[in-house]
Amino acid sequence: MKKLASLLIACLAGGFLTGCASHSVSKNTLVIVSPDGREIETEFGRAFEAAHPGTSVQWLDQNGSSTLLRFVEAQFNKQSNKNAGIGVDVVMGGGPETFQELNEKDLLAPLPEDYGIPENLNGVPLRGKNNSWVAGNLSGFGILYNKTLLNRDHLPAPKVWADLGNPAFHDKITLADPRQSGSAHTAYEIILQTNGWDKGWHILAAMSHNARSFISSSSMLLQNVTNGEAVAVPAIDFYARATIEQAGADKIAYVEPIGQRVVSADPVGILRGAAHENLAQEFVKFVLSPQGQKLWMLRKGAPGGPVQATLFRSPSLPSMYTSLPKDSVIDSNPYNSKNTLPYDSDKAAARRRVLDDLIGATIIDNHDALHNASAATFANYVPISEAQVQQLIKEWDDPVKRQKQVAAWRQQAAQTFSH
Repeated sequence: MKKLASLLIACLAGGFLTGCASHSVSKNTLVIVSPDGREIETEFGRAFEAAHPGTSVQWLDQNGSSTLLRFVEAQFNKQSNKNAGIGVDVVMGGGPETFQELNEKDLLAPLPEDYGIPENLNGVPLRGKNNSWVAGNLSGFGILYNKTLLNRDHLPAPKVWADLGNPAFHDKITLADPRQSGSAHTAYEIILQTNGWDKGWHILAAMSHNARSFISSSSMLLQNVTNGEAVAVPAIDFYARATIEQAGADKIAYVEPIGQRVVSADPVGILRGAAHENLAQEFVKFVLSPQGQKLWMLRKGAPGGPVQATLFRSPSLPSMYTSLPKDSVIDSNPYNSKNTLPYDSDKAAARRRVLDDLIGATIIDNHDALHNASAATFANYVPISEAQVQQLIKEWDDPVKRQKQVAAWRQQAAQTFSH
C-alpha cells in the first residue's frame, strides 16, 4: 500500500497520473480521489477490503474539494478521449456543487441504481442528474465557538451568521478561502442565499473585517477555536461534533443559525472511464449499504462501527434513522428537518467559480485593507449585482477574460477599502 501510494504521488507530481496509475494498479485495486481526510479513508478502505477479500483501496488525498475539482478537471483536460479515464475510479466527498460541476462537464459515469436515497431533501438534491452521483452522507453548516473565551471577554454567543460581523468580534474570528476550501464556499453561498445577495455581502464584508486571517482549510479553523486563537468560526456539523467531543461541551459549542439552516449532501460517484468500474460500483453500493452507513454514525469500537476514529457524520440512507443505535453519535433525523428558506443548489453550482473568484479578489486579496478599514467603508459593500454574476458564468472558461475581470475586481476593492 505505501509503495503504491508513493508511486501514485510521484505520478501526480510528474503530471502523468493516467498512464502511470493504469500501469501500476492491479485489476483488484480501486483508486479513489477524496478530500475527506485520513480517518474516513482508513475506515472505509479497511471495511471495504474486509468485505471484499482480495481487493485493495488506494486513496489520492486532496486538500479540499476545490483542489479536488481542479485536479480531476486538469487530468481529464490532458485526455483526448474522456472515456480513457484518468487512472482514478471513484470520487468521494467534496459537496454537491463539486459533483454538479463534474457532471456538467460529463466527467461522471451514471450509477446503476439510487440505493434507496431520495431525490432531494427540502429541495436540495441528494442524487445527481442522470443518477451521476448519490449522497454518501449528509451535513449541515453552522458556527463553532469557544464558550470559555466568550465568558472571559463578555461576548454574546453567536446565533446567526450576522453575529460574526459584530464589531465586538474584531480580531476574534478566522475564516477560510473558498478558492481552496469547498466547505467555506458552501458556507458563504448559504449566507448569500438565506440573507439575500446585498445583505449577504454586507455580512461577508463585516465578517472578513473581523477575521484575523484567511486560511486554506476549513478543518484548521476548528483548531483555532480549541486552542483559543479564535472565538468563533464557520463549521460543518461533523467537524463541530468531533471538536466538542475532544475538547468538551463545557468549553466548545455549536449552533446552526436560526432561520438559515441548510442540510446538504456529501456525494460519492464514479469517474468516467474508470479502469475498475465493476469494483467502483461495488464500493458505492457498500457506502450506501447499512454496513457502510453505520461507519458514519457509530462511535469507534461499537459493533459494526469504525475501528480507529469516530466519524460523526449523518447517514444519507433514511432507513438508518428508523431506530437509532445506542452507540450512535447522531441523535436527530435530518429528514425530519425543514430548511427555513429555499437553497438553490443548481444556482450555487453554476456560479461557483465566479463567486469564489469574486470573494477571493475583493475580500481576501484585500484583507489587510478591509481588516483595518472603518465600518462606514464596508457597511454597504456589494461588489457587483447577482445578475452580473450570472452573466459572467459563460465567460469564465476564457482565461484571458477571467484574469482581466479578477484584476479589475481586486483593484476596485482596494480603492474602496483604502478610503
